[in-house]
Amino acid sequence: MTNKQTILIAGATGNIGRAATVALAKRGAQVVMLGRSADKLKAKVGQVGAELSEAQIEVQDKDIDILVIDFSNMNSVSLAAEEAMKRFTKINGLILSVGALIQNGPNILPSGHEVMFATNVMGPFLFTELLLKRLEESDGLVVHVIAPFDKEIDWNDLESIRNHKPMLAFNRTKVFNRMISGESARRYIGKFSSIAFDPAYVIDKTDPELKERWPSGFAGFFWRIMTILFAKSPAIAGEPIANLMLSHRDRSEINGALFKLDKRVEKPDKAMNDEVLGKRLWEKLVLLTGLTTE
Repeated sequence: MTNKQTILIAGATGNIGRAATVALAKRGAQVVMLGRSADKLKAKVGQVGAELSEAQIEVQDKDIDILVIDFSNMNSVSLAAEEAMKRFTKINGLILSVGALIQNGPNILPSGHEVMFATNVMGPFLFTELLLKRLEESDGLVVHVIAPFDKEIDWNDLESIRNHKPMLAFNRTKVFNRMISGESARRYIGKFSSIAFDPAYVIDKTDPELKERWPSGFAGFFWRIMTILFAKSPAIAGEPIANLMLSHRDRSEINGALFKLDKRVEKPDKAMNDEVLGKRLWEKLVLLTGLTTE
């Protein structure tokens, strides 16, 4: 497996996605940054290019590329996947680092779906499924950036619309990410590999938009204190992601694994390993995203 791999990064304008972009580009991968705004993506490409130039690393045209996609909109996801299939003859890796946390919900989209559930769960799931052929052809590796929350799932309120609490709704979407990671590893064994990656607690404290993302009330106060005391720079997560993408010649050896930064977690993860609930969620998402109809 050569170093010139094509890696797509969903959530590339976020802290972890951008750190992964830098780490992968430094190692010679072709990196495709995914996000909703073309202008914001182009600005991030410029920032990454400047950082690489400062490190005296030269990159060629299109080695850092962009793909516009709105993960909350399944039509946008379908169009972006179609474009990706046309533009890239191989997709060696897909990093799913989408994590929208939106206050004052529930926020219902015109489609009828709650925006955090659509963005964090439905969109990434659909995008991966639509890239299935290319991932299989490329011995692909899908990295699901997760959070270690354990929140009970209400199957009668899958999108956390009734009695909506933003942090609870967000945390549930991250549980779903772990469930999808595990189910994907089981479902596509021998075709491509799927792993979960826990970045630990990383936040870019210099981000001017950070204050707009905090929860309200006590939860916001709690996270501010946690950030001051414990948060690490996103760069701490970028390097392990690049290692996982580029250092494993036999990716099947890590299929279904959970990593916390550069350490493989040996203790089985409940959400990832529950085959019954994983299958149930998968079948529900197939219906919700329109991959099939009842």
